[in-house]
Amino acid sequence: MRVVIVGASGRSGRAAVAHALAAGLEVVSIVRRPASAPEGTIVATADARDVAALTTALRGADAVISTIGHVRADGDVVLLQEGMAALLAAMEAAGVSRVIAVSASGAYVAHDDPLSRFVAKPILERVLKANNTDTRAMDAALAASATDWTSLRPSRLIPGAGAADYRVGIDRTVRWHYSTRFDTVGRAAVDALSRPEWIRHAVYITE
Repeated sequence: MRVVIVGASGRSGRAAVAHALAAGLEVVSIVRRPASAPEGTIVATADARDVAALTTALRGADAVISTIGHVRADGDVVLLQEGMAALLAAMEAAGVSRVIAVSASGAYVAHDDPLSRFVAKPILERVLKANNTDTRAMDAALAASATDWTSLRPSRLIPGAGAADYRVGIDRTVRWHYSTRFDTVGRAAVDALSRPEWIRHAVYITE
């Protein structure tokens, strides 16, 4: 299987690359700077909004994993929705139907426990309102598409070695669990490639 990973130089992206390579997959890394691409991958240079460059990188692929996310310093609060619009256009042009997109559970209330629903997430919504709006717009575009999509929604992201036995909620959060390592996100993104039951669902993950 040939999988394209958008944002391969980021923390979730590098984790996804590592797990994909460990699974014996052929990996195309889409990055803005070639020097930042993980070793052992085919390197494609593209901006997340560049439909033509994305289309070229996607040709011949079986699936795509998008791991782009907000970077606090750049203040780009439409990156996810505009990046997804470009990616969906490129997928259609390249004939690729399977996509896994890393989203965030913090942007949603989905059967949460009381602490999350009434304390943590209202605070997050005030602090990260623009980012959450962008995340929800990305997911809405994904859900409206004709692709075989999965929205992967981890809890609060932290560094460290991940877990193979992470917890999963289909279209609902996992109650009373609040953090996920970047490595686990990468693992789950690759796992999604072989989980047809995750297609056209929001998959909440945590540890």
